[in-house]
Amino acid sequence: MLLITIVEGDMRQVMGQLTRQQIEAMLTGQDGSLNLAGADLSNLDLSHLDLSGANLSEATLVGVNLQDAQLRNTSLDQANLRQANLGQANLSHANLAGANLGEANLSEVYLLRANLTEANLAGANLAKAKLDEANLTRANLERVNLDRAYLVRTHLNQANLTQANLNGANLKNAILDGANLTAASLNEAFMEGASLAGTDLRRVNLIGATLTKATYNSQTQWASDFDPVVAGAVTKKKKWLGLFG
Repeated sequence: MLLITIVEGDMRQVMGQLTRQQIEAMLTGQDGSLNLAGADLSNLDLSHLDLSGANLSEATLVGVNLQDAQLRNTSLDQANLRQANLGQANLSHANLAGANLGEANLSEVYLLRANLTEANLAGANLAKAKLDEANLTRANLERVNLDRAYLVRTHLNQANLTQANLNGANLKNAILDGANLTAASLNEAFMEGASLAGTDLRRVNLIGATLTKATYNSQTQWASDFDPVVAGAVTKKKKWLGLFG
């Protein structure tokens, strides 16, 4: 018989897979944050549940349905969410560092100020997602769909955006320093004030993109037929230290 109440440790100490009914029972009798670290929740229907603040670190959530779920401030670092359905879920301020979200559905999801450092989102659908001020440093976003997504002031330093769809995305003041956007599509993207130092923009579709006041440096790589100055981008000024600091 599977124990429902976990006093100490994490779900790796429990044999078997939890059901939705058991998780709902745990939420009902929970005084503090729910601890499901290491749990196997694969393919469960957890749609519409409020799991805000829960500890799901290193949990296995392959194919799980979390559509419209509340996951604010939830710990999902190193969790496996491959092919999960997170459509319209709220993951604002969640920790997803190192998580596997490959081929997951994250359309219209809220990831405001979420931590996705070094997360794998290859092939994921993030159409119309809200990622303002999220941290996606060194994240794998290869072939990701970010059509009309909001990425205002989002950190995408050294992220892999190869073949990504960013058509119509809002990247105002986003930080893309050192990012790889080879063969990505930024048609009609709004990139005013974006930082593009050392960014690889070769073979990128920038038709109709707004680059006013976007900054770049000598390491930024553009398509041979693209003039960033004509597009309104400006060279990033070096910071000089005076004699007296």
